[in-house]
Amino acid sequence: MSLSAAQVVQILLSNPLDIENVRSVTTPDVTYVSLSEHNPDLQAFLPWAGTNKGPETIVRAFEGIGRAWETKAFEVRDVIEQGDTAAFFGSFTYQGRETGKVVISPFSLLAKLTDGKISYVQFLEDSFGTSATVNRQG
Repeated sequence: MSLSAAQVVQILLSNPLDIENVRSVTTPDVTYVSLSEHNPDLQAFLPWAGTNKGPETIVRAFEGIGRAWETKAFEVRDVIEQGDTAAFFGSFTYQGRETGKVVISPFSLLAKLTDGKISYVQFLEDSFGTSATVNRQG
């Protein structure tokens, strides 16, 4: 029995820092859009922002997130599935590691599967709010 799109995404989110876990549920050329398709100003202090290719970019993004923030809460409130597509909606609470500032942000995650693996994932959040909790001077 094959896994649903939501189940595949849940496997990804269960350990996005483990490259073998990420590879097990993504295509080799997975597209990962983080926060914006292309925003050089945002990418200047959140280098994972933008359109990225390959499983390694997902791991690097979550490594960067872990360096910038401590995750205090992450709650999925709704999941919508339609065939090989899943959308997750919820909120998270981050605390900036350098600033100590806390933000609660809504998020959405859209994932599309090809042959049972994630080929496209887009993560959106309140990037204005979250970026205010990091040290922009680097």
